[in-house]
Amino acid sequence: MTYVSLRNLTSRQRYWLITGSVGPRPIGLVTTVNSERQCNAAPFSAFNYLSEEPALLAIGIDLYGDESHRPGERKDTLANIAESGEFVINMVDEPILERAVRCGTDHPSHVSEIDAVGLTPVASTVVAVPRIDEAPIAWECKLFKILQYAESRSIVLGEIVGMHFRDELLDEEAMRVRVDRYAPVGRLGGPTYCRTADRLVVPVPSYDGRGKARV
Repeated sequence: MTYVSLRNLTSRQRYWLITGSVGPRPIGLVTTVNSERQCNAAPFSAFNYLSEEPALLAIGIDLYGDESHRPGERKDTLANIAESGEFVINMVDEPILERAVRCGTDHPSHVSEIDAVGLTPVASTVVAVPRIDEAPIAWECKLFKILQYAESRSIVLGEIVGMHFRDELLDEEAMRVRVDRYAPVGRLGGPTYCRTADRLVVPVPSYDGRGKARV
């Protein structure tokens, strides 16, 4: 194997190696609102759930980079979450993938990505931020904490206060997601994504107390 030290790499080089190694990564299409109540949407694959008690998730958000026409500025998502304390995580499946990716274009702050790409905002139940009607699952969230651990990057910790599910995806009696009907898209390195149609069921063996695992 080839060893690579991160010591002398640029931030961009580290980004490509790290994100190319961890995959598939879930994609959260985050909706927020600014002080004028305009809705913003941006996809993040530096995103995952952390715990269920409390129900926390994390999003890594950096400043606009040199490839942007707004280099060094704080991203609208972070600014809006810090100001309002609310946001929605809209999960991304195949039917909305292309539009979700297009939301990643660094539009000027006065442009609503939802309008620009043709998605439909609908009212949430608890938070004032709209969710996206086309999303298969949406989590309404309140800000738990912002960790600004570096000059150019922050981690947003959010608490999930409610969830919306496309009707066929929720087994209300068992209170489980019907994963056989859910087709989220995962992100690999760069602009490469993967489908989740090829599934494997691999149960964890239970321990029988005698040093052996039972299937």
